[in-house]
Amino acid sequence: MEEDFLQAWDDMLEKYDLQTNGWLSTLFDERKKWALVYGRNTFCADMKSTQRSEGLNRELKNYLDPIKVIVDFFSHFEKLLEDRRFAELQANFKMTQILPTIKVQVPILMHAATVYTPSVYKMFEKEYLNGLSWQVEEQGDVGTAQNYCVFNEKPRKHFVVFDPEDESITCSFRKFEFVGILCGHSLIATIHRLKQIPERYVLKRWTREAASCSLKTSDSGMSHENEKKDVSRRDNVLLRNFVKIAAKASKSEKKFQEAFKLSKSMLHNIENIPFEEKKDDNSKVAASKGDVLVREFEEDDSVAVVNAIKRKVDNCRGR
Repeated sequence: MEEDFLQAWDDMLEKYDLQTNGWLSTLFDERKKWALVYGRNTFCADMKSTQRSEGLNRELKNYLDPIKVIVDFFSHFEKLLEDRRFAELQANFKMTQILPTIKVQVPILMHAATVYTPSVYKMFEKEYLNGLSWQVEEQGDVGTAQNYCVFNEKPRKHFVVFDPEDESITCSFRKFEFVGILCGHSLIATIHRLKQIPERYVLKRWTREAASCSLKTSDSGMSHENEKKDVSRRDNVLLRNFVKIAAKASKSEKKFQEAFKLSKSMLHNIENIPFEEKKDDNSKVAASKGDVLVREFEEDDSVAVVNAIKRKVDNCRGR
């Protein structure tokens, strides 16, 4: 809470006699840019630091070597992506086979176990169990909204507003706005009113169907997004193909000269092809042929991944 942050700041200045420190004064004036308490209204998926970047750097160090050339970098990076995709496949398969263990058999936790992924369910269950240690005091109604004060032995209170008409819930703790799940204060305040999580408080990104969900956009927006996806997909396919060509052509001078000559000729021919903004029937046919080529290349490129997955599964023992 903001008052806790301000009190802790004043205590720090007094403890170390830093009231006249100019750098800290400037830092305090810009506190809304860095203090976590002022970012509770912004969704950050509960990431309070640079842990995402640090985790990616740690993963990359297991695959990359700074003395390698750029071609080897792409080869090792592709291996990293394949391993991460395989781990995702394993996690998704495991998620479809079992439901998480429910510590307290209550309807809202049973509902959460069916909609949330296992890791997000553990976060939600932890919030629910923590909420059981708080006390609730009704503060009266304002229209259809019901006000509650949630507190425990610590000198801290949180205020929850619940409207049973549309099942809207707001809490001064701002857990849902920051993480995307309801906090324990909201759950304990509505423990006898809600049997399952309201649909508006179930983020699609935390659900079991997140990978298969599609964004609902307008027709114009959808066509624009599809066009961007097509460009990105073709770019990725060509990039992977050219990386493989470069890796093989660089092994000998003769192969290099041939690849270099063909690449210059290819670039010249592509630059002479006029760009068509509006697609006619012929361009649609060409686009469909291009999509077929992309799919064929992706299918050929995915054979190695599928075979690798099969080999890993065959080596496993037990069930």
